[in-house]
Parts: sequence; C-alpha cells; structure tokens
Amino acid sequence: MKSSVDIVNFFLIWLTLGLAMAWPFELFLFSYIVLGPLHYLTEINWLDKQHYFLRAQDRRPFVWSMVALVLVLTVSLMIGESANWQWTKPIHDTMLHSPGGPVNYFVKWSWTLLLVAFVAAAACLFTERWDLRLFIIGVCLLSSFFFYAVPTVAILFGVFLPTIIHVFLFTILFMIYGSLKVRSFWGYANIVSMFLVIVVIAAWPRNVPVNSLSHPVMQLILDSAFLPVNFNICKWLGLMNGGQVYFYSPAFFKVQSFVAFAYTYHYLNWFSKTSIIKWHQVEKKKFVVSAILWVVSIALYFVDYRLGFAAIFALSVLHIVLEFPLNFVSIRSIAMTVTAKLKLKPAAAPNA
Repeated sequence: MKSSVDIVNFFLIWLTLGLAMAWPFELFLFSYIVLGPLHYLTEINWLDKQHYFLRAQDRRPFVWSMVALVLVLTVSLMIGESANWQWTKPIHDTMLHSPGGPVNYFVKWSWTLLLVAFVAAAACLFTERWDLRLFIIGVCLLSSFFFYAVPTVAILFGVFLPTIIHVFLFTILFMIYGSLKVRSFWGYANIVSMFLVIVVIAAWPRNVPVNSLSHPVMQLILDSAFLPVNFNICKWLGLMNGGQVYFYSPAFFKVQSFVAFAYTYHYLNWFSKTSIIKWHQVEKKKFVVSAILWVVSIALYFVDYRLGFAAIFALSVLHIVLEFPLNFVSIRSIAMTVTAKLKLKPAAAPNA
C-alpha cells in the first residue's frame, strides 16, 4: 500500500510542477482558497485524534495556549487589513498614525510569537518538568520583545516558518521519515524529486509578457498577504535589483512557481495518504462540521477576498502551531532511525 501511494506521489510532484510553471499565480490561488481550508480542518481533526503527539496532561494547556496565540496574531492581521476596508480605514489611520506608537509595535512584535510557539512545543515534548518549561518559554517570550527588530529572525519565523518552511521543508521531513521506516525506492525517488523541482524551476528560461495576468488574478494576488513571501525569497537569493524586484520579471515568476508548487503539493500529499494515516477516520459530527466550515470559507472568498483571507487565516496558523510537536517528533524519529542504522553497520575488518 505504501509503495502504491509513493508512486502516485511521484507523478503528483511532476504534474504539480508542470501546472505551477504554466499557471503560477492561478494555481496558488486555487490551492490556497479551495484545497487549503479542507487540509487545515482535516489535519486539526487528525491531530486531535492523535492527542497532538503530547502527554495526556499536556494536551489541554498546549492547545489553549496555541489558540490564545493565534487570536493575538489574528488581531494583528486584522489591524493591518483594516486599511483596506473603507469603514475601518479611518480607525486604522488613527491607530497607526505614529510609526513608533504602541499599535505599530504590537503588529511588528506579534509575529515573533510563532518563535515562542515553536519553542513551547519543544519544551512540552522534551521535558516533563513544568518549572523548566516555564523558564524556557519565559526566556523566549522576553527575548521576543527584541527579536522582532532583528530582520533575519523576523523574516525566518514571521514570514518563512508559517509558509515555505511549513509547506515545503516539513513536507520533505515527513517524506524522509516515512521512507526510512519502509525503505521504499519510490519514497526516496520522491525526496530527490522535491529537490530537483528547485533545479528545474531555477534553470527554466522563463519569458514573461507584460500584463500577462488577468486583472482579477492580479487583484487577488495584490490583496493577499503572500507578496512578502515572494519578495523576501528574492531578497535572500540576491534576485533584487536595487532593492526592488519587478513583478513581471522572470525571477519573480520563478519564485511564484515554487510557491505555487510547494503549497499545492503540500495539500495533495496530505490528501493522497488517506489509506496510510487515515485522517478521514474521525467522528461523523467532526467530519460534517469540517465540511460545513470548508464550504463557508470558500463562500467568504467570493463575498470579499480580504474577508475570506482574514477568516481562514486563524485556521491556517492554528493548524501550523498545533503541528509543531509532530514536527519535533519527526525530527527525533529521523535522528533515532539514522543513529540506529549507523550502529548496526558491521565494523571494518581488521588488517591481516
């Protein structure tokens, strides 16, 4: 069964790449709006069934602390988005009129809470001592008031962790863990394919006609909060020209192709593994509620894209932070598997 799923995923990787290279913006919008909410809802249900990979006494404190953290981030997002709605723009301009004001400080600082959540998940997983956990989390929380001003930390945890790191690097992490357990040829082929995707996109001689995007697609992209991801990837790769990158430049479209691939395959990889992780086997009531929320989230995008994005944002970030313990479990399992295999290797024969 695992082998057949790996074969399916091999073709999904290359099919997704072809679609991402042909329609980088359109594919991303479809995947994020339609596939994304269904993935978030089903994974949260599955994580709950797995008790979030934590000890029984740790589950409730962890979940509620993550819910509180996501609410803070959602408020921060809504403050920024309030500039785009006519009825909230006067309030936005009043609150953010001073660059050094407390509201501006709150918006900038809040994103470093993802670093705090990441550290909190590790603390809950690797130590049972609450005094040590609180000390680690407290130090990280206090440090966050300074981290937000460090561009590298702000970009890494505020921009890349909930986006590219989650949908691309952590997906590869799970693929490595599965392949080490089963030792599937197709599983290893899929891991290699994920890295080859980057090579293919980078080597692709892309020519982009100016104004090649339709106005609705362009407007949706501009209204989304994902342009900072593209710009920061271009910046880190040295693709900026005088501190700027042209929207219709080949480099920008290549980066968008990678983003579209990463998100789309992340979702398809999850849905393709129904028979392995059995994410669909949850209580009927939860399944029905998830289906209703999925339909509502899509409907909100048609009512107002910004409203739809804001509404689904909390769900997206919640599924990311609730998955942090699983990320650490996977890293630990990979390290233990590799270490065990190295120990089992026969010692070299002594010289005669």
